[in-house]
Amino acid sequence: MPATGTEWSQVTKRTVAIAGVLIGFLILYISRPVLPAILLAAVIAFLLNPTVVLLHTRLHMSRWVAVLLTYVLLLIVLVLLGLVIVPAVVDSIFGLDIDLVDLLNRTTGWLEESLASIRDVTFLNFRMDLSPLVDPALDMLTGVVPGAMVPSADQLLNSIPPALDLATGFASTVLTTVLWSVLALVFTLIYAIYFSLDWHKFGDAFLGLAPEAYRAEYSHLGSLIHRVWVAYFRGQLFLSLIVGVTVGVGTALLGLPGSLLLGILAGLLEVLPNIGPVLAAIPAVLLALLQGSSVLSVSNVVFALIVILFYLIVQQVENNVIVPRLIGHAVDVHPILIMAGVIVGASVGGILGAFMAAPIIATGRILSQYAYNKITGRSPFTPEVQPAPAETEVARAAALPPVSISPTDDD
Repeated sequence: MPATGTEWSQVTKRTVAIAGVLIGFLILYISRPVLPAILLAAVIAFLLNPTVVLLHTRLHMSRWVAVLLTYVLLLIVLVLLGLVIVPAVVDSIFGLDIDLVDLLNRTTGWLEESLASIRDVTFLNFRMDLSPLVDPALDMLTGVVPGAMVPSADQLLNSIPPALDLATGFASTVLTTVLWSVLALVFTLIYAIYFSLDWHKFGDAFLGLAPEAYRAEYSHLGSLIHRVWVAYFRGQLFLSLIVGVTVGVGTALLGLPGSLLLGILAGLLEVLPNIGPVLAAIPAVLLALLQGSSVLSVSNVVFALIVILFYLIVQQVENNVIVPRLIGHAVDVHPILIMAGVIVGASVGGILGAFMAAPIIATGRILSQYAYNKITGRSPFTPEVQPAPAETEVARAAALPPVSISPTDDD
């Protein structure tokens, strides 16, 4: 047998460590196509873990039965929501009475009047002739007439072959996209199920890699990060529900068409901190300008201002009343950093990246504060968040009060 008990030199250890890090980054780079699905699966497993733990510990089911039942219930809920919401959304969309031809006429007329009014500008006895810039724009707008946009019979006949080619290519692209989306969804659920089956092992596996002297600190650090993510996801779920119902009911009372669709849109966009509410207000204001109110006897412009005021009130109540109660200071990060993180997350990971930007930044804040305290020789945790006795899995899965890490009072 080969000799045992040999130890690598420091150079060998560093070389292997650096090589391991580089190989890890290489694996992440190669795995780019599947990383979004894996991250989404991890989020799904994280959200469903309390239910799995409840079924496993309280009802004494085996873990795989608890996981299977949890995902079956999830699919049932999603199907029921689709059966209820999709028809209502379709009816709401078809209920919007927007005359595109009239809208085009009015917009074109307004642009022509506005441009004609600035052909010759006089300011403080100085006359400016802008006709070289305005006249070409007016000529372009003159051709934008709905009647002129109706093709002749010859044009229709000549356009049939290219239209068929375009339709065939479009149908093929749509079919391919749908198939890949279904396949991605199936694999995401499979990943999530595997995550759920072994979720309770991840914490112990991570702590097993740390030296024994640091395990208590790392365990508490993990519990702090866990609290941030639980508080964030729990808060976002209830926040989306509250804002969606409020916007839907409020716009219906104001007489704004498509109130159901606007409520659903506002609830879904709440996953984008700070930016989502602004995006949700844009279609409501446009509808107010185009169609006005079916209840209030005011002009469309005044009604649009009322809608803007309504969304501003909802956002202020959300930021100052609802968010502090639901999320507290778990994500105690400056709004500018959150907005920047949402933009960066969206550019890197799409909607999922934008959604996870806030808790990732909050996690970075906790880790950086811990590292700062360790580097400067301070206590890694403030007295109120010192490591407590180990909690059970059920307690860790529950929504715990938000905590924060900050320098000690003598900093």
